[in-house]
Amino acid sequence: MPENTLIISDLHHRISGVSASIRSLLPSLVKLGNVTFVANKPHGDITAISLFQLLVKLSRLPRCDNPIWHVRRNHEMFWGVLARRFLNRRLKLVFTSAAIRKHSLWPRYLISKMDAVIATSSKAASFVPNVKAIVPHGVDLDVFLHQNNKSQSWSAFDFSIGIVGRVRPEKGTDIFSHAICELLPKYPNVCAVIVGKTTSKYMSLLNSMKESWHAAGISKQVFILNEVALEDMPAIYQSLDVVCCPAIYEGFGLVPIEAMVSGTAIVASKTGAYPDMIQEGENGLLVDCGDKVQFTNALEELIKDRNKVEQFKLRGKSTVSKHFSLQSEVDGIMSVYQKLWSNQ
Repeated sequence: MPENTLIISDLHHRISGVSASIRSLLPSLVKLGNVTFVANKPHGDITAISLFQLLVKLSRLPRCDNPIWHVRRNHEMFWGVLARRFLNRRLKLVFTSAAIRKHSLWPRYLISKMDAVIATSSKAASFVPNVKAIVPHGVDLDVFLHQNNKSQSWSAFDFSIGIVGRVRPEKGTDIFSHAICELLPKYPNVCAVIVGKTTSKYMSLLNSMKESWHAAGISKQVFILNEVALEDMPAIYQSLDVVCCPAIYEGFGLVPIEAMVSGTAIVASKTGAYPDMIQEGENGLLVDCGDKVQFTNALEELIKDRNKVEQFKLRGKSTVSKHFSLQSEVDGIMSVYQKLWSNQ
């Protein structure tokens, strides 16, 4: 009887957004079969092996084994192609694509060598060949719906707005900073929370924003958290009233659905899969990418209309529960795996 081996890799030096989406799937996938996790860091009690250990394992798998390697990054595709060519010709490669732009030449070549491509949105699917399924990323409803009453350092304020993600222009951190400089002086009971790592490259941006907050007299209304552990994020989201996602470019973007299911309202730009998640005026507000005035106005609309915020919170939870659950993502991905295994 053939063994259906599944290889999941997260070959990145830190826990990125892509890493978070990979690792959120792991516990569910491990329950379903023979899974090998290839990464620099384990995930909870799920151990990880190195790339070298994986290559050795592939070379030694019995001929009856049907391995699938699910990759998300260019270098993982590269190693997968080499492993299939020189170590195990039965290896099938699956690539998840979230990009909403045309890939450059090298990634296009690697993608052409994949046995199946999974796109995270219909827009992403339009940029890659051999798409076998469109499967949006999902969130673990149990994790984010579980109520956490942990007090945060900004709990004294009666309304809190936040942004989650690395501090950098691509994520729209400067747009968020511009908005709070405009708004917080008018609303002293409102605070802003920035959650995300600042690398040395963007430390000057952070320092510039701090100077702007000082000049606007809002420094005591702004809270900065560095990188937060994944298991601590539900409590952070639940402490916020509005989460802002003013990214200039985003492939998919988990933050809105994580925040929505945790019970926040959303203001987001029209990038990535955000328009698939947010129905304008129903469960959040959408603005044009890079438009500081539009973003500031949308945020002020929610600061002034708390009833609308509460409506968005309820509708956002419903949207994620129906369309963006982790189980839906697992089911969609498993259907691709099963078709590949059945065609071995």
